[in-house]
Amino acid sequence: MNREPNAVCAPDADRAVSITVNYVIALAITAVLISGLLVGAGGYVEDQRERVVREELDVVAEQLAAGIADADRLAAAEAVSRSVRVGVDLPRRVARESYRIQITEVAAPGPGPARHDLTLRAERSDVSVTLTLTTSVDLTEGSTAGGWTVVRLDAANDTLVVAGGDREGTLALEPMGGI
Repeated sequence: MNREPNAVCAPDADRAVSITVNYVIALAITAVLISGLLVGAGGYVEDQRERVVREELDVVAEQLAAGIADADRLAAAEAVSRSVRVGVDLPRRVARESYRIQITEVAAPGPGPARHDLTLRAERSDVSVTLTLTTSVDLTEGSTAGGWTVVRLDAANDTLVVAGGDREGTLALEPMGGI
């Protein structure tokens, strides 16, 4: 068996090329699959995060609405002293985001109760939740950061005010005269 000296490829050289080509193709396919998974999972994770923020804001809005309703019932009661202060212990953050509480008037009190929108908005993801409240005592429009919140009666204006507060005097009513 006599080989020609001008042979282009030896059988061993073909094998080395095919192993290298197979390895490069496998790496390319793996990189494409992994990047596709990361892009798809990133969108899924972001959607889940926004859903968690919305659910937590829903719970916080309900807690604050309950505190406002308590203060409204106390302020509407015929009492000698109309000093009302209700503390609502809300979390400072939801899903590691700070949020703001915004109160806007929908319908002023008149023959019927006052209606206000209570909007909680996460600052980073811009997710918001709005709840409509009805109160017998008017509620002052305004905005405050999430966290410990106080609902108090401003007796001079006969309105409820929602503001950031301290933990002192969680629920305080001044004693009525003669009791």
